[in-house]
Amino acid sequence: MDMEIQMWGDEQIYRGMDPEEAFKNASYMAHLRKNMEGEEVIRLNNRLMFFFSRCMEYHKLQGRTWVLLIDSDEFLTFNYMHSNDVTDPPRPAIQELAPKLSNESLGQLRWWRRRTNYQMDVQKRLPPAETTTIAEFILAEADQHPWKFEDIACYSFPRLMYGAQESEESQVRAGVPDGVDPYKLQTLRFIRHSPKIKNNKNRSGKNMIDVSRLSLKDLWKTSGSPHHTLENECWQEFRFNTILRANHYLGSWEDWSARSDKRRNRRVSRRCILD
Repeated sequence: MDMEIQMWGDEQIYRGMDPEEAFKNASYMAHLRKNMEGEEVIRLNNRLMFFFSRCMEYHKLQGRTWVLLIDSDEFLTFNYMHSNDVTDPPRPAIQELAPKLSNESLGQLRWWRRRTNYQMDVQKRLPPAETTTIAEFILAEADQHPWKFEDIACYSFPRLMYGAQESEESQVRAGVPDGVDPYKLQTLRFIRHSPKIKNNKNRSGKNMIDVSRLSLKDLWKTSGSPHHTLENECWQEFRFNTILRANHYLGSWEDWSARSDKRRNRRVSRRCILD
């Protein structure tokens, strides 16, 4: 598989715009100041929004479709479910909610439930990751929600947090071929994760966006949050009844704490460890 890697800095992101002006004029700045602590964190988030819009703009001009917006310590995978998974309780039946809803709201709810039910059904027949890529799967299911072109352009998925606690060496080396050092790969070294439920460990999910369905102008209507990137298209996903999810690795305490960021502390690093 061919892969092109580009490194972007402020020159590619802001393209001559003064970052300070971009920072001050962002439409969501009041929201960020209300919900985030510290100017440094707010500036980082604002820069991220500019980067996301430039990235989506670039791929749209290249004639591409789905653009994945996640961090370098996350990766997208099929959301396989297992018999021992702890999951969120089912949502109330539509019949129970119908008397409280308008016809418009009821129609929207039915649409969302069809979308959700499709994903829950697909979870039972997801192909092995060794034989089918996510891109191939989406192409094969292109006439289904949520991949249909007529559907909303943003697909939101949950994140599963992998904590910093070390596992027994026998567990880490299980199934790893000779010659591969699993302690150099976080995805093999750290194998303990939070339950697949909405909680303060997994937190909000991430998004992927089909830029072919949106105008260039729409790609700049960001929300200020990487968890629901476009304000008119995306939502925060917590539940694990989705086809895809992002695995999020905190890494070792040394790696986690190396970056100067007041959000990072031992409590945060250990919060994802199973009891």
